[in-house]
Amino acid sequence: MRPSRNQPRTQINGIKTGHGIRKTGIKIATWNTLSLYRTGACQNLTDVLDTYGIQIIALQEIRWPGKGQLKVGKYIVYFSGMEEGHVFGCGFAVHESLEPYVKEFNPISERITLLRVDTKPLNIILVCVHAPTETGEENMKDVFYEDLSQIYDKLPGNVIKLVIGDLNAKCGKETHFMPMIGK
Repeated sequence: MRPSRNQPRTQINGIKTGHGIRKTGIKIATWNTLSLYRTGACQNLTDVLDTYGIQIIALQEIRWPGKGQLKVGKYIVYFSGMEEGHVFGCGFAVHESLEPYVKEFNPISERITLLRVDTKPLNIILVCVHAPTETGEENMKDVFYEDLSQIYDKLPGNVIKLVIGDLNAKCGKETHFMPMIGK
């Protein structure tokens, strides 16, 4: 017996093709670029994003002054940097196909930015961070993490929250306790 042909989502073998696991998604990544202020850096960025099929990327150390957005190839770069000089700066590069879904870009500081993307069935808030180094000034680290905590606590509870970026964690051998715990 063959299934009815009046059901467009059913094949001859009876397997439903119109339902099941969603085959589309959003590829999200993070990258400390070390500078997009160099010649050819934006072209390199778009080439890498196209190669890996990344649609949203959180960027650190952009080193562009001011705040705003800029079209770079097939991507829109939302950025926040120092008002003067080419240091720090973070933001996002979003593929042009997702631009209609970007509802908000909030440049908090040169180290923290927010991007709200409203898609069906889920809404996402991405928080791009570039933390001070572990060996950096204690006061600067305390202010950064206090700001991040306050910002995160103010985010609505009905969205997916992703904190991504360069947290500058120090990895490597611990030598201080070596005599007690061994190698």
